[in-house]
Amino acid sequence: MKQKLCKAFCDDLSVHKVPAGYAVTTAFAAADGDHIGFFVIKTNETKYRIEDDGVTLPYLEGSGLDFKSGTRGEALGELLSEYGVSVDDETQEFFINNLLEDQIPAAALKFVAFSLRVRDFMLMTEFRVATTFREDAERLLRDAVNGRASIEENALITPKLTEFPADFVLRAPGRPPVGVFLGTSDNRILEALFLQMRNQHEIHEPCSIVALVEKPRTLSLRVRQQATNRLEFLTEFRGDEIAAVERIAREAIGRRSSSLQ
Repeated sequence: MKQKLCKAFCDDLSVHKVPAGYAVTTAFAAADGDHIGFFVIKTNETKYRIEDDGVTLPYLEGSGLDFKSGTRGEALGELLSEYGVSVDDETQEFFINNLLEDQIPAAALKFVAFSLRVRDFMLMTEFRVATTFREDAERLLRDAVNGRASIEENALITPKLTEFPADFVLRAPGRPPVGVFLGTSDNRILEALFLQMRNQHEIHEPCSIVALVEKPRTLSLRVRQQATNRLEFLTEFRGDEIAAVERIAREAIGRRSSSLQ
């Protein structure tokens, strides 16, 4: 049994000599399919350091996770403490330092376990990014209308358009309602297009249906083209947030009554 277990764990292990030491690739794969790897670096005559490539932490932070404070920071701190791993503030590498040669195998196993655990944060990024986008959009929309329109979340634009609720519906006195669909996926914008076409050809209710996308590449080219041509308008959020929500606010409250210009 021991030989079979060793074979299962070691057959796919690769070790390559590199200028600074050794590059190790394991059989363990993270959720994104990449195999876990690390470097073993000799720091002096007797001590070694295990480190990653310095990409994981910047990737997580670039995906919208804030580890500097709050629950995410606490969770990462607990994980680092549990596995005896540190973070290099300059290179952003995860590492275990001051290892004697005979300590490397046990430390390497701990480092691989940590690397698998820390990558679980990646599973949170998609939900986190979508949630942040929604929260930011709502906050800026409320600032933009400044009480001159109500904002309802997950609401029907009109009682006759019942298939899909909009993410936000803006209602101003004497003005048609504006349904805002957040472009977090092609499917979400296709729902907006369905409502637009149904209203245009069947219901004929006075309203506007608009799309707010976080980034240009959020949607496929085909769906983006359809939304641009058929919805009231499509506007992009990141990088020009104020202008994006002001355009929606003007649609809701009217250009003349808007103080956003």
